[in-house]
Amino acid sequence: MEARDEAVALIARRISERDGLLGADRPDAEPFAASLLAELSGLGWRPTAARATGDVWRPTAGHDRATPAQVHAYADRIRGLITPSADQENGDADG
Repeated sequence: MEARDEAVALIARRISERDGLLGADRPDAEPFAASLLAELSGLGWRPTAARATGDVWRPTAGHDRATPAQVHAYADRIRGLITPSADQENGDADG
């Protein structure tokens, strides 16, 4: 198993175990994170500074940034695609 796969499996297992605990049995966030990082360091992972990636958005010729109205219209359109309409929720096959 690659080191990355092993780390992902460890994180998934630990979070699943934590999510299964209720109330006082569930660890506080900071000690939980510290113990998870300690386990990851046992696998050879070390904390490093984040790498700057530069400007994520680079304009291309003839393409300006979207206006707030364009962004809202796009979000509404996408929301309509992923959110069932009232007709679909009520079992109407025509909706």
